[in-house]
Amino acid sequence: MNKTSSSKSPSRRRRAHRRRTQPLLFNGLGAMVAGALLWVMSWAMAVEESLKAASKALLAPAWMALVLGAGLLVLHVLSRRRAQAEAATLLRQHSTFLEPMPRLKHKHREKPTFAASQQRSSATGR
Repeated sequence: MNKTSSSKSPSRRRRAHRRRTQPLLFNGLGAMVAGALLWVMSWAMAVEESLKAASKALLAPAWMALVLGAGLLVLHVLSRRRAQAEAATLLRQHSTFLEPMPRLKHKHREKPTFAASQQRSSATGR
């Protein structure tokens, strides 16, 4: 008897695998390492007089890799902070306990403007 994937029981189905890798972090670190290696190679090649032009040509990709890696690391930090803030909000919204939820920490408060809280007069009452 030939079983297909639709005939498998729910317990035998492959569970959804949550990705545990952090591509922004790994790619950022990899770009930083590659940029540093290119920069060191350029520095080492500059010692030889005949390779000075080639060493200057390696500086552009080295700096590009360093800047790209730093940018990816900054994006990793920002996305991680955003995910933690969203998780805290969701936890706060979906709590099953009957206790009051702790307030979220706000970095800066917006003050209500005076014009927004004032009643506006209508032209029909005149």
